[in-house]
Amino acid sequence: MSDMDRRAFVGAAALGGVAAAVLTSSSAEAAGDNSGYFVVAEIVSTKEKADEVRALLVPYAEKSAKEPGCLKYVLMEVIAEPGRFLTYERWTNKAALDAHMVTPDIKEVVPKLQPILAKPVSQIFLDGRTGV
Repeated sequence: MSDMDRRAFVGAAALGGVAAAVLTSSSAEAAGDNSGYFVVAEIVSTKEKADEVRALLVPYAEKSAKEPGCLKYVLMEVIAEPGRFLTYERWTNKAALDAHMVTPDIKEVVPKLQPILAKPVSQIFLDGRTGV
């Protein structure tokens, strides 16, 4: 397996693993209500810009977590790959996420992030199921 193939495989496995792990992370969610609209996103900076991306994402994530309809917003950084961030978001429904996507905060941070990312942001959208 070439280095690029290995990185793509590990990246996909990590993103899927994060999604699976966070969906079962709390005993309350595992035992009860798993409903909602979930997002797992990957944001990867260039190596030289990791600190700059981190400085933008941390306060942005803190603000996002306090928005109406946000049940959970976690920003994580891959330990072995500084500058590679994943988010785990749980919203009450798609309408709450849609409202988040047009806030002044997102309109401010996205143009600052785009030129310093190594690749476009990727997102996986998931529909939670109650009683699973």
